[in-house]
Amino acid sequence: MALLRRIKWFNFTMLITIPFIAFLCTPRVPLLRPTLIWSLIYYMMTMLSITAGYHRLWSHRTYTAPYPLRLLLALFGAGAIQGSIKFWARNHRAHHRYTDTPLDPYNINQGFFHAHILWTILHQPSPSTSPSTTPTSKPKPKLNLTDLTTDPIITLQHKYYLPLCLTMGWLFPTLLAGLTWGDYLGGFLYAGILRAFFVNQATFCVNSLAHWIGEQPFDDRRSARESILTAILTLGEGYHNFHHAFPGDYRCGREWWDVDVTKWVIA
Repeated sequence: MALLRRIKWFNFTMLITIPFIAFLCTPRVPLLRPTLIWSLIYYMMTMLSITAGYHRLWSHRTYTAPYPLRLLLALFGAGAIQGSIKFWARNHRAHHRYTDTPLDPYNINQGFFHAHILWTILHQPSPSTSPSTTPTSKPKPKLNLTDLTTDPIITLQHKYYLPLCLTMGWLFPTLLAGLTWGDYLGGFLYAGILRAFFVNQATFCVNSLAHWIGEQPFDDRRSARESILTAILTLGEGYHNFHHAFPGDYRCGREWWDVDVTKWVIA
């Protein structure tokens, strides 16, 4: 019962329950070639909106972008189903400022699975909370969020995040597949639900896998590591040791041959 009280049921439903049901439905829903191609394209579009938008633009302010591009990044970022820009960037800034401490939302010292997904589907109790009581929130980290609270795009997206999330995450890919080649169900299942599931799992690897195994050529005082697999899955975010050492750099992969698609897009 104590564990049930800790579950964030909306997050649990979106990240685990619905994708699980979708996987069970795949034997009955053929994956058409156009739907597969569209799913991969939309994976890249929504992933880039997280990496180039949520992360390198709004969390770290490593470059500037014109209004139309920021608007598109906010829209398609909502389609990744990872929360609003304000929520995402606040957590990420806390992660950098308090890496590997109890104030780090994805603290790898609490275990691989905590860093990967448990941090977002379970309420994290404060150290004073006993197992028999309802968990309370952890102490809030001290962060400067002025730029996030005064940005009209961030404010609007945060206010209307739920309808934007459902529209861009599920409805838009479904309608495109349905209206273009008649595959509404496949568009919903593959380009909508399962595409978002894989975008999330890949992004979560930055917090878990890239803090768990890999080289530390730039800074060995913290847990961040270089993960080529994570870099491939996330279009460049896996060069995490470099990123933690130089968070103000728009690149995560320093060398020209590093698989950092996001860097190439920004440049």
